[in-house]
Amino acid sequence: MITQPDNNEMITNILINALKGENAHVNPLATLEGLDLKVAGAKVKNSPYTIWQIIKHINYWQERFIARLKEEFVPPAQTAAEGWNFSPEPDSEIELKSEIKKFTDNVNETIGFCRNNQESMKNPRGRNYPTGFDVIQGMASHISYHIGEIVFLRRILGSWPPPSGGDTW
Repeated sequence: MITQPDNNEMITNILINALKGENAHVNPLATLEGLDLKVAGAKVKNSPYTIWQIIKHINYWQERFIARLKEEFVPPAQTAAEGWNFSPEPDSEIELKSEIKKFTDNVNETIGFCRNNQESMKNPRGRNYPTGFDVIQGMASHISYHIGEIVFLRRILGSWPPPSGGDTW
């Protein structure tokens, strides 16, 4: 007999799939493969941000989402600019790789947290986040939105698909 997952398990699976881009788009981690300094810091006409600034922005907010998951105090951002106040390009290949690793580590940490803390995920996580599930849903949506921007910019810059492949339609 096949057993059906409980609601927490189903929600967890849905959120993990959202973090991985399953059934929606390319895996967010793959979108940063093969990224180099030139492409990461390239300014595209009419784009307010470079790929580098978008990666930094995602990481800024991921760290805040993760703190909320851990039920740590997160001071509210005073302005939207706080999450965008980054130089247009990385200083070095090492800095670029470090920020990409941070992105990957944050996604993987969140997936692990989601899998291992299903009961505590029901707890409130502060203003705007009734539960931990809501925090992860917000994080996944935020990542998805900005990963779409990165893919679009990489296409414009002739740097898509990444080495492991990616949707081109």
